[in-house]
Amino acid sequence: MKKDIRPLLYSSIAIIPIGGSSISSYLLSDYLRDFSETLRYLPLIWGLSSLSSILVTFYYFKQFLFEILAIVIAAPLLISYLNYKKYENIKIEVNEYYLEIKFEVPMKRLSFDNPSALFEYVFEKALKKIKPPYLFKLRNLDNCGNLKVIPRENSIILRKRCGDTVVEIIISNNDKADLKVTMPY
Repeated sequence: MKKDIRPLLYSSIAIIPIGGSSISSYLLSDYLRDFSETLRYLPLIWGLSSLSSILVTFYYFKQFLFEILAIVIAAPLLISYLNYKKYENIKIEVNEYYLEIKFEVPMKRLSFDNPSALFEYVFEKALKKIKPPYLFKLRNLDNCGNLKVIPRENSIILRKRCGDTVVEIIISNNDKADLKVTMPY
């Protein structure tokens, strides 16, 4: 897996005074689509934007220094969270015998050497969104079952089974992966 420098480039947009932090956090959260990953870049955004905004407001808008700094610091956090909530799309379907959890896991355009690394990446991102009581049952999935890879014409299906619990990841393009968890009550 090679390093992705696009988040650093989006973070560097924060050097634009006053509005740069908002633009940078929007682009970064839209690219990463994960709030916890976006939080890693917020200190860089805050530092660059605060420095450039202080320099501009100190010379031109001294009376608005604290208001502008409050906006520069609060806006990226709020924008990142709202943009993350836009992509939150978990669906729980109850059947007679099974419980199905379906949602899309956002993926960046990364290249993986083997399917098990791709499965682990998508599954770890999915575990961040799944809440208890389902979380405890899915954490044990790492220890059992082999990964089954099914290539199709326009997609790849990665399937792992642990007893009655089945995790299926369908990758149809590079932006998102559809994850479906089927487990009994």
